[in-house]
Amino acid sequence: MSEKPRVLLLNPTCLDVVDSHQDWLAQLPIDLDAKQSYRQITQPQLRLLMNEAEGIIFSHTAKRPIRAQWLGESSRLRVISLAASGYDGLDLNAATSAGIVVTNVTVPEGAEVVADMAWGLMLAVGRQILQHDRQIRAGNLQRGMGTTPWRKTLGIVGLGNIGRAVVRRAVGFEMQLLATEPYPDHDFVDKMGIELVELEELLARSDFVSLHMRLNDETKGLIEYEKLKRMKPSAFLINSARRDLVVEDDLDRALAENRLAGAGLDDPPLDLQSPLLKRENVVFTTHLGNRARVGVDAVFRCAVQNVVDVLTGGECSSIVNPDVLRQNRSTS
Repeated sequence: MSEKPRVLLLNPTCLDVVDSHQDWLAQLPIDLDAKQSYRQITQPQLRLLMNEAEGIIFSHTAKRPIRAQWLGESSRLRVISLAASGYDGLDLNAATSAGIVVTNVTVPEGAEVVADMAWGLMLAVGRQILQHDRQIRAGNLQRGMGTTPWRKTLGIVGLGNIGRAVVRRAVGFEMQLLATEPYPDHDFVDKMGIELVELEELLARSDFVSLHMRLNDETKGLIEYEKLKRMKPSAFLINSARRDLVVEDDLDRALAENRLAGAGLDDPPLDLQSPLLKRENVVFTTHLGNRARVGVDAVFRCAVQNVVDVLTGGECSSIVNPDVLRQNRSTS
């Protein structure tokens, strides 16, 4: 009997839940290597391991990313399964040239839990929840005055799976909905009563601006000082997507000048000495958007199944570099 193909589980969040899926994993035609020590893997170790497995389950935001030149060195590696919807941290062209299939995860559970996080940040900063928690713990029982999202205007930058999930929650708050999206689902837009506008108009009209676009060369640093200046002084910026969409120094400057009322950010600042950390009207979390059990379990299983489908020749609808299939067929 031939050996099962070896698959390395290098995604820390997936390593958190792997033990609870052992019965399911035992039935699969792969040998999943899920050592907890992989959490501290170094780049030299990663480079070597890439030559010792047919598949890798990885993170698109890994602190120790896969370098493009390594992909061409990995004659054994056939698939990289990213346990997330994003894939900006991997060079897709290099993977395609090396004949390596790259997959991502777009399960509904993953989008729904991130949408929850966006709303948690919105309510936390708008209603000053954490600010009052800190005051009470310091013995200060004074009450401030927050902002409710009810019947306010919500501007959504990006109407993908997560952006649409945020919209569905906004309906219960009777919000006016604005969005900017290059490829909108017009049936959804019409059903939910969304007004499509340009980004500049969205920023100027919204009481809450929620970011839900992918990070790429075009969107990196998209929210900079000139755009922040367009926001209402009473408005809040919510970013449960990627940290680098927003220029941190520009956000701090805009807050210092009262260009907006506050921000909810699902990432700590790059500089842990950033003055943003001293601002009462900014709420931070440590990229917790996907850190809800139902979401992590679903993302893990989908990431594993993607590897199985690719390695066994099954149908996989989550391939983000489909050109690799045509390339591989032409050279086989």
